[in-house]
Amino acid sequence: MDNETMRLIGLLALSSVLLAGCSTSPVSSSQADPVPTNRLTAFQSKPAGQFGILVVTRDSGFTGSACNTILYIDGEKSAAIGSGETAKFYLPAGERIIGVNSTSMCGGGLKERSLVMESGGTKKYRISIDTSMSMDLSPTAF
Repeated sequence: MDNETMRLIGLLALSSVLLAGCSTSPVSSSQADPVPTNRLTAFQSKPAGQFGILVVTRDSGFTGSACNTILYIDGEKSAAIGSGETAKFYLPAGERIIGVNSTSMCGGGLKERSLVMESGGTKKYRISIDTSMSMDLSPTAF
């Protein structure tokens, strides 16, 4: 192989490593930093009647770290979650719609998921962002 081909192969390998390093990584909710209370705006008190607990944790990593992720529960802005942070919400039992969106500076687009909150249950979700700045909200064991 000539030097030009070797250089191209090296650049492609380096690019792959750098891009892989830019994706976010899951963080356990027990090890993530709590979202500061001034960025928690809804569902922080136990409701009357049956309820469950929703735990939402945002991955850590460089991608999207300059912006907070806005969490919506049943269409209500409920928190602004930073990279590597977690928050707990007390939700009435029943079907709920949760969604995430980034601030306007970071793009991302609204992603929503349906969940059924069982009385006394706990549901855990994670917010991830890939190298193309596409955000996702998914159930997690973390």
